[in-house]
Amino acid sequence: MESWLEKPTPQTPLAYLQLEREVTAASERQADRILHQHLLRAHDDEAFVRRAVGAARERHSQRLRHRGQRPTWVLMPGGTRCLVWTPYLRPVPPRRGPKRRKRGPTGVGVYPVLEALGFNDGVSPATRSELSLYTVQAGSYREAVQLLAEHGLHVETKTLKRVALSTARADLSARDAALESARQEPIDPHGPLAGQRVRVGLDGGRVRTRKPHPGRKTKNGRHRYDTPWREPRLLVIDVLDRKGRTDRLRLPLYDVLIDDADATAALVIGYLRLLGAAHALVVEFIADGAQWAWERSEMIRLAAEIPACRWVEVVDFYHASEYLHETVDLCRDRTAAERTQWYEDLRHTLRRDPGGVDKVIEALHGEARGRRAKKMRDRIAYFERHRERMRYVALDRRHLPVGTGPVESAVRRVINLRFKAPSIFWEPETVNDLMHLRAVFKAGRWDELMERVLMHTFPVPSFARKTRAELSSVLAPQDTPSDQRDERTLRRA
Repeated sequence: MESWLEKPTPQTPLAYLQLEREVTAASERQADRILHQHLLRAHDDEAFVRRAVGAARERHSQRLRHRGQRPTWVLMPGGTRCLVWTPYLRPVPPRRGPKRRKRGPTGVGVYPVLEALGFNDGVSPATRSELSLYTVQAGSYREAVQLLAEHGLHVETKTLKRVALSTARADLSARDAALESARQEPIDPHGPLAGQRVRVGLDGGRVRTRKPHPGRKTKNGRHRYDTPWREPRLLVIDVLDRKGRTDRLRLPLYDVLIDDADATAALVIGYLRLLGAAHALVVEFIADGAQWAWERSEMIRLAAEIPACRWVEVVDFYHASEYLHETVDLCRDRTAAERTQWYEDLRHTLRRDPGGVDKVIEALHGEARGRRAKKMRDRIAYFERHRERMRYVALDRRHLPVGTGPVESAVRRVINLRFKAPSIFWEPETVNDLMHLRAVFKAGRWDELMERVLMHTFPVPSFARKTRAELSSVLAPQDTPSDQRDERTLRRA
């Protein structure tokens, strides 16, 4: 590296930029050489190699046979592909039955020493993290490949996608096992949510999926396909301060799932039990008017063992306001100006009057007449069904929020800005895996995910308070989880 000091000193901004890029690339290549030497040293450690081989045999259900040393290329974080001769184990084929004719999705055998050091899919641990992160951080696969190339990591799109999906599925497998265990085992009274004021938010987004048509191909050799909309459901768990605002020094927890409502409820139950929400001071369950969520809210409470006195259900006030506006708009006996004024009065009553929801229902019943009477009664039934979830003055007294701003913002940042766009269609399993990665990234918990993937564990997520310096290292400015802007602004965003 000292040879770069002998280079002519640049005299222009462009020349200095070029020098910066060349020196940075050279330093990264030098770092790769150092990492390669450490990798070779690990293979020279006979005791470490024996432990790695033994651990691989214990981990796999099939009997593994040592097939000697094999040459393998691995990609380092500086973009260098290094060759290493490493032990290779292969399952012993059965004595009877047909022989394997094709490689499986992850190959046939295993490289125990590389796996022991976190090398999977032909990449180092740091490279795996970078490829997976850029896949969900950039606007597309192609953009991620271009950004990585600017940093010296040259990979193909299929490699990028393969590594990202492998990372997601490893974490999802560990997550599902941990949540299933949490649903079966007793709740820890000292969980991270014990003694906290907790908000649990649910909301759904929309993505276009790709569903191929079975049967014959077209003249161009392609299968026709449909592009149905699917609803990914996003979960946000965060901690509130005494004033009912999001605690800015605690990271939230985001997770997302493309599945039916029962699977989403099971996800919520697993997290609440794992985090010890049964011992929280109060748990606010807040959502919009989606019936699938409210039909399962009591089941979630009972399964999570949360006492009824600590469980508060809230319908988002701004969603209720939109519903109220649509209901008032049916009253065509009034002029447009009169409907606007009446809506503002009812909205203020709903929000600021202790018995606001009862007065709103009574006022709307008085207008349910004429040709639109049935439509009016159907909409009034919505307010009657959620009557106890719209006591907003009582919520103010308990310092609990009445809007779903954080979860609405999370849907936009996790789902809409990356996976929802014209002419973009996804395989359901692929978009589910990538949305999980992006949700973890947007919550500021990427390092936790990589630790889980590399160590094959799923420790209980932490909600401990962090310093502002620690938060700034894991969150971009636009990803602050405790956005304190007015929730109506978040909804318009």
